[in-house]
Amino acid sequence: MDNYWEKIQTLNEDKLFEESKNITTKLYAISQASPMYNQLQDMLEMINERQRDLVLLAREENDKTPDVLDIGQIDAVVHTPDYSKAELITYMANFYYDKNGPIVEPKTQQQQAQTPTLTTQPEQSAPLPASEQSQEFTIEVPKFGAK
Repeated sequence: MDNYWEKIQTLNEDKLFEESKNITTKLYAISQASPMYNQLQDMLEMINERQRDLVLLAREENDKTPDVLDIGQIDAVVHTPDYSKAELITYMANFYYDKNGPIVEPKTQQQQAQTPTLTTQPEQSAPLPASEQSQEFTIEVPKFGAK
């Protein structure tokens, strides 16, 4: 079989097609119980693999796509403020600490509008009568494993 594989590797597409046709006619001429049947099937499979290889090689040779895709350029502008060391240290110190302790910055109007206000609820005294209780949690839910 190794010699046949080497023979197949040297054939071009037209000769592979002819060889495939010859092997196929021989395959249909013998019975499936014959030991030659499996050998002919293997030979036919070698031919088909070689044909697939040739097609893939031709496709790869004709491929014109570049290895790297150019997706464009990104322009970035970086603005770096020029602080002196004294200004930077003063700002950082004032930001984190004051004479009375850590500084808690007051919220801006935008931050106040975004945060919801919490309302305190009066202390609950006695439970409400049954007529005033909410009706949405009155369904009994069975518990698994309970009898």
